Amino acid sequence: MDVDFLNAKILIIDDEQANILLLEDILDNEGYTQFKSLQDSRHALETYKQFRPDLVLLDLNMPHYDGFQVMEQLQEVEKDSYAPILVLTAQADRNTRLRALAKGARDYIAKPFDITEVSQRISNMLEIRLLHNQVRDQNLILEEKVRLRTHELNETQQEAVLRLGRAAEYRDNETGMHVIRMSRLSARLAKEINLTDEEC
Repeated sequence: MDVDFLNAKILIIDDEQANILLLEDILDNEGYTQFKSLQDSRHALETYKQFRPDLVLLDLNMPHYDGFQVMEQLQEVEKDSYAPILVLTAQADRNTRLRALAKGARDYIAKPFDITEVSQRISNMLEIRLLHNQVRDQNLILEEKVRLRTHELNETQQEAVLRLGRAAEYRDNETGMHVIRMSRLSARLAKEINLTDEEC
C-alpha cells in the first residue's frame, strides 16, 4: 500500500467501544499508523480541528450529538474543502442513507460490516482525498504562476509606455517634457481620487 495512504490521519467517532476496537484492529492490520478514536461526540469538532484527519469513520446513532449533527459541525469547518466521511451504522434504511449522504457523508456501510469491504472503502476514500489534495495544490501553484505572469506583463506594459514617451521626448524636447509633466499630474490626480493601479 502507498506510504501516503498509510500516513493518512483517520478519526473514528463511535460511542461503542467494541466498534472502535474492531476498526482500530482493521486499521492496524492494514498498516495505518495515525488514527485516533473518540467515544463522546461532544468532543468531535474540537478533536477534528486539532487532528485534521484525512478520513472520518462516523457512527450515526450516538448520545449527545448524533452523526448527522457531527457532520453539520464538520461541514462548517470544511466549507470550501473536501471532508471525507465514511458512515458506519446499523441504520440501513434508504431514508437514513440518503440523509447521511445529503449531510456530507461520502460513503456508507451498514453494520454489521464486512472487514474486507471496510478496508477497501477506507482505501478508496483515502485515494480520493489524496487526489483532491493534489488537485488543490496544483491549482494553488497555477494561481501563483498566473499572478506572477500578470505582474510581469503589467511591468512590461508600463516599460513600453515609458519608452514610447521617451522616444517622443527625443523627437521633440518641448513635447516630451509636456508629456512627462502631464503623466505626473495625471498620476497625482488619480491618487487624490483614490483610483487603483488597475483603474489608471
